[in-house]
Amino acid sequence: MERETLDRNVSEASDMMAPTSDAMDMEMDSEDVTAVIEAGGTDEEGEFSYSDYDEESMADSASSIGSSIYQHSFHNGRRYHRFRYGRYPIPNDDIEQNREDMLHAMMLEATNGQLFFAPIPHNPQRILDLGTGTGIWAIEMAGKYPSADVLGLDLSPIQPIWIPANCRFMVDDVEDTWENGGDWDFVHLRNMVPILKDPVRLLKDAYENIKPGGWVELQDVDGMVHCDDGSLPPDWPILRFTNMMVEAFARFGTQSHAAVFGGQYLIEAGFVNIQHHTIKLPYGTWPRDRTMRLIGLYYRTAAEQFLPAMGAIQLPMMGWQPEEIEVFFARCRDAMRDPNVHAYGMMHFWSGQKPLSA
Repeated sequence: MERETLDRNVSEASDMMAPTSDAMDMEMDSEDVTAVIEAGGTDEEGEFSYSDYDEESMADSASSIGSSIYQHSFHNGRRYHRFRYGRYPIPNDDIEQNREDMLHAMMLEATNGQLFFAPIPHNPQRILDLGTGTGIWAIEMAGKYPSADVLGLDLSPIQPIWIPANCRFMVDDVEDTWENGGDWDFVHLRNMVPILKDPVRLLKDAYENIKPGGWVELQDVDGMVHCDDGSLPPDWPILRFTNMMVEAFARFGTQSHAAVFGGQYLIEAGFVNIQHHTIKLPYGTWPRDRTMRLIGLYYRTAAEQFLPAMGAIQLPMMGWQPEEIEVFFARCRDAMRDPNVHAYGMMHFWSGQKPLSA
């Protein structure tokens, strides 16, 4: 399996900041990418395809992987990962990284500072973060548990250079053949299940490589709009947007509402002692509780920043024109500022344990 350890030094960090002509010359399957932005920046940009990934044509040698993982692809002014281009149709640029870190801060507010709910041991030795993103969760876990070796995996090498000595990051497609070692005490996935093509298969891989008695935890928003008091209009723009995301995610072979099935996935993979926690995430600052208003501000801001990401790839793929997209997004932003609509999203935390006798 092709993968590269990220050597944390300044020269490679500078390589991560912009594409080079060598990266733009990398061969890719025509079904996955019909055009690639040229060095120097022209109007021609890469186009995502939701066709199945062709592993042999995309990565035929370790050297090609090594020369490309530090590069990026561009579409409609947004930057995306280069490794396994098109696998994850969400940007990895500064805007998205800031949004991820803001969501992490929101989760700490919502959970009263808890990084997870699974009852893991007090001195775990090995912790794995699948789809680590900016690496902020892995870094904080490394600080919290100095006894542990913490590994974060992601398609994009966007993690910080300066990290705790017991934390490291690697570029990898978590749905490829498992090459992450075994004997893990805790495997964590946040905001990952809705973009996995086969969650059960990945969880079965995790099961095989977790210590007996070890834990896995899934942390995901269910991608739906909830309301407890009947104040949600049937034509509320955000409700329409989340329904559209079902179709958009399906085109990439994934399920935007997959968070609600986390327990089922864990059971199918063999885990026991399933635990489930939920947290409400208000769309805006309508709650009376001060903490919930802050969480709502975070969540509304994150949702507003997520809209252009969908407008860059998914909505055009569904036939929307730029003018239609802008008008619709304006309505979505206005909707989340209406204090009379008490709508919220739901974050799900699913934990499962590998049996001690396994």
